[in-house]
Amino acid sequence: MIKWIKSLIKKVFGKKEEPIILEDEEEYLAEEKSLADYAESFKETVEPEKIQCNTHSRFKKSCPICIEAAK
Repeated sequence: MIKWIKSLIKKVFGKKEEPIILEDEEEYLAEEKSLADYAESFKETVEPEKIQCNTHSRFKKSCPICIEAAK
């Protein structure tokens, strides 16, 4: 019974796994940089051109200048 309790304690509080150490750190850093650049490319957004005249804050279909600017 005591052996069983000891083995149970060893299983629960036993050795912790060591982190994996890469042999080639430069390769790892290059891969991380490429992943960061790839993720950053999605953050860039292209704003569409404004279709309005200079007298309004937005497009009005009743304004002839706005209609001309939209063409």
